[in-house]
Amino acid sequence: MSRRIRGVGGPHAEATLVTGGAPVAAAEVAVVLVHGRGGTAEGLVRLADEFYRSGATLLAPGAVRSTWFPAPHEAALSANEPALTSAVDCVAAAVDVARDAGVPPERVVLVGVSQGGAVVAEFLRRRPDRYGGAFVVSAALPGDDLDSRALDAAEDTEGDEGDGTGDGNGGDRGAGSDDDGSLAGTPVALDSSEDDPYVPAERVRATARAFERAGAAVECRIDPGDGHGLSDAAMDRIGERIAGLLGED
Repeated sequence: MSRRIRGVGGPHAEATLVTGGAPVAAAEVAVVLVHGRGGTAEGLVRLADEFYRSGATLLAPGAVRSTWFPAPHEAALSANEPALTSAVDCVAAAVDVARDAGVPPERVVLVGVSQGGAVVAEFLRRRPDRYGGAFVVSAALPGDDLDSRALDAAEDTEGDEGDGTGDGNGGDRGAGSDDDGSLAGTPVALDSSEDDPYVPAERVRATARAFERAGAAVECRIDPGDGHGLSDAAMDRIGERIAGLLGED
């Protein structure tokens, strides 16, 4: 099932939200799934069967033309605006769907893969709160200077400059309303490989440091090899996190 995402401007104004699993109105946990470049929301929802747990709803925004932003993730932020702000707003809208149905952020798990992982990482930076968990897979924070990428919900995001395609409210939007502007112990897992052909391991480590500074409980796993994308081990950990929120431990 899919429907157009409301309240999103810019390049992803026509984006849709694909749903699966439990009906959101009856769910105890929400899992927001963000696909990579060239992927689809439908494909990631199907893959989620590998870690799905009964009682969870799946909310998967789909990028217009299957691409969240045009330039490489390591490019200057300006090279990926206004698309990056529009992409972050799609994730925020999915979190808001869950919250409006009675699933608060602390029971929302975010899963982003490849370019979608960069979007999830940027969402966490711009909309810090206590979430149920976040998995940034084969990805890192976007931008050309990760050491300066502090999380700060109080200031306007970079994408709010220029053509005004963002919501213009920075951290004031519903999703990410934590008053102290920190991730407040959110479990954040970064999964990548040492020789990933698209995401240098040092960028993943720098992203982990940024999230640690922001108050997240970070687990950074960089495996040998050149794998890219969701591994069986990563999917097992996602399933365990969902099960923990559902009280299945």
